[in-house]
Amino acid sequence: MYVSASNKRYLLGLLYLRRKYREAKKVRQHWVHPLLTVRYLEGSFYTLFEKLRKDNSKFFNYFRMSIDTFDFIVERLLNSIKHQNTPMRACIPPKEMVAVTIRYLASGATFTDMHYYYRIGISTISKTVRLVCNSLWNLLKDEFLPQPTEETWQRIADNFKKSAQFPNCLGAIDGKHIRVNRFPYSGSMNLNYKGYFSIILMAVVDSDYKFIYVDI
Repeated sequence: MYVSASNKRYLLGLLYLRRKYREAKKVRQHWVHPLLTVRYLEGSFYTLFEKLRKDNSKFFNYFRMSIDTFDFIVERLLNSIKHQNTPMRACIPPKEMVAVTIRYLASGATFTDMHYYYRIGISTISKTVRLVCNSLWNLLKDEFLPQPTEETWQRIADNFKKSAQFPNCLGAIDGKHIRVNRFPYSGSMNLNYKGYFSIILMAVVDSDYKFIYVDI
């Protein structure tokens, strides 16, 4: 196909402008957004966390766990989530990382919401939540969700019979819809009867309400 010289110049001009536009979009206006520079003064972890620790009921209401449980998680995850400070910026302390993650899981807030509450970048919050959750699972799954043995099943059945007069019961089963964004090209695969997209969590607990099996 023949393209005249004037059309070639026109197309080259469009390509040049398109490249410049993309380069302009990539230029960061701030190395650190002013909203995030006041994290130590206005972020929820620094303004609220220590106050919550003075009231057990408020702490439990906010994080859905006791202070002792929170401290236990921080202690167990400390070495796996701790980062090294650099001359450019200080890393987020492990206790703050755990606080952000547990609050995210407890509240159902979005990363954008957490960004404004804790004054941490959205991408940083996303990476933090993934790191802490993966560390929790990898370090604690064998201790708190071990592979059940015959002795385990027998003990659970005995406890159900003793506490609920329900013989030969190996666990109580329930499920929950975990809301998710629609997966690309999935159509209505994860659309549930409530009208939103979700994946299903199934869990089994013993007579003391402790998880013994989960499937997501």
